[in-house]
Formats: sequence, C-alpha cells, structure tokens
Amino acid sequence: MTNEFKVHNLWPIPIYHGEIPVKQEWKDVVINMEYERTHVNNSDISKDRYLLNTIPDLKQDIENHCELFVRKYLTVKDSAQFYLQNSWCNIHGPEESSQIHYHASSLLSGVYYPILPKNSGNIAFHKGSIYNNIFHQSIRFDYEENNNITAETYVLNLKEGTIIIFPSHLDHSVERNNSNEKRYSIAFNFYVRGKFGKEEYQLEIK
Repeated sequence: MTNEFKVHNLWPIPIYHGEIPVKQEWKDVVINMEYERTHVNNSDISKDRYLLNTIPDLKQDIENHCELFVRKYLTVKDSAQFYLQNSWCNIHGPEESSQIHYHASSLLSGVYYPILPKNSGNIAFHKGSIYNNIFHQSIRFDYEENNNITAETYVLNLKEGTIIIFPSHLDHSVERNNSNEKRYSIAFNFYVRGKFGKEEYQLEIK
C-alpha cells in the first residue's frame, strides 16, 4: 500500500484579510463621534450608522477591497454590483468583549481597525452547529491539531489597519480587551444589485 495521497478541500468558507494604512484623521473622527451603549451592554456603538459616509476616502478603500475579494478571488461577474449598506464604530473598553453573533439582512460583512491597542482582543470565527464540513455533530472527535479544517473556533490576529471581510452569516465574536485602553473597530455590511439566474429562475434586485 502506498502512503501517497491528496486531499481536496471542498466548499471552504473564505475570509478576506487585508490592510489599509490608518490615517490620523480617521482616528480623530471615530474618537470624536457620539456613542451610545449597545442593547446587550457590552460595548459602545456610534449613533451614526452610516459612519463611512463621513470618511469618503476610507469608504472608497473598503469598497476597493470588497471588489478585490468578489472579483479576483470569488470571480463574481460584473453583473452583480456590491454596495455598502451601513457602517458604524464599536468601542470596547477594558475587559469588554462581544458575544457570538452574525449580521442579518446582508451578504458580506467586515471590520476595519483604526485603533487597536496591544492585547485589546482579536476576532474569532465559530463553526455553526449545522455546518458539517467533516463529521456530524453527533460525534465530537478530539484532534491532535486545531486548524482551518478541524477547529470549531478560529482566531485571526489583528493589527491597526487590518480589514476583514467575510460572509455575513458566519458566526463571530470579539475577544476580551485585556488592555487599559479603548479598542475602536469600524463594522460594515454589503449587499448586491443586479440580475441573477436564468429563465424562470431569474431574479433582479434593484
């Protein structure tokens, strides 16, 4: 018997990981915005839910990264036009974190990090209970290694200027802020316009 083999990783969930160098004026904008407490009381959220309209150059950069993701990697045709729906800033103070959640009523979501103190927490993605990429949840195996195939939670290490884009339905959370400073992150959602499908299955979203 030969020990040579290959593995085809079918239908993975892609997460875009890029960088936009931070400008001081962007930091000034998010620091000086008006905030309110979130309904789950674990962070502050900007009252402006269309934040990126006030930072047009950052908005354009984020839209460019979304285009790179959907055209160059996902190879979505130009008939689908992705557009920014909404955007807001979250502040996590010392010892604060965010619970596992997803973004409803959108297709792609993302986060940009203009102010990220050391040890202020990374983003973690979670495999949902109905996502069976290897084995059904009726059996929980122990693995020698946690990687992008076997892990139930996958943490991305961040730095200031990091941009992450991911499918909106993907569960994610924010680790606890273990620093003594505030952590600022700009979240955003994308949806799509265009014609999709053919014949009796054609759909148009304007």
